[in-house]
Amino acid sequence: MADDTLGEAGEGLAAQFDAAPADVAALYDDWVVTRYDADLAAWGYRAPARAAEMMSKLISTSTSAAPVLDAGCGSGLVGAELQRRGLVPIIGGDFSAASVETARSQGIYSDVIHLDLNRPLHFADGAFRAVASIGVFSYLTDSGATIRELLRIVQVGGPVVFTQRTDLWDERHFAQLLRDLGDEGVCDVAISPPEPYLPLHPEFGSAIGIRYVTLTRH
Repeated sequence: MADDTLGEAGEGLAAQFDAAPADVAALYDDWVVTRYDADLAAWGYRAPARAAEMMSKLISTSTSAAPVLDAGCGSGLVGAELQRRGLVPIIGGDFSAASVETARSQGIYSDVIHLDLNRPLHFADGAFRAVASIGVFSYLTDSGATIRELLRIVQVGGPVVFTQRTDLWDERHFAQLLRDLGDEGVCDVAISPPEPYLPLHPEFGSAIGIRYVTLTRH
């Protein structure tokens, strides 16, 4: 996908949530090797640090040797924040081939793999002590199925931390989806109020924020 898909200031990015998975991968294959990190920094993107800080408070006393999964790792921004807080080892995974290669080059992850969160994951139950999936859920086709898979692969008592955009929260019935998980006794659920996402982005600004969701597996 051509670099000018996003325009000089990222025009059209907010609408990418309904793109086909292959188109999303093509977008990131180009963007991640051109100006991805610089764009996000310019737009005031703080979600990686915020999510890593939340996770560090949840698993800092864990003695488990199991890795943390960065599901949808992109160029490695979340992984870098997890590593900074000593939450290692970390396995990264992404649908974009260029993102996988870029993340591998960062020296952050013990491994980086191709990971399609729209499909069942090839990990054993309880394989990870924690899972982060930040800035990813706007692109997924079946959020409920993905969340259940992430809960399956985290250890009992371990957290799954993910974000969802405020403009997609009601449209994709996240409140009901998470309420159902809690009612089923699958996990504890904590949801943040809306917080800034890309506050300096011309499309997002103050109009589109994100919520941080923490699920603790039972």
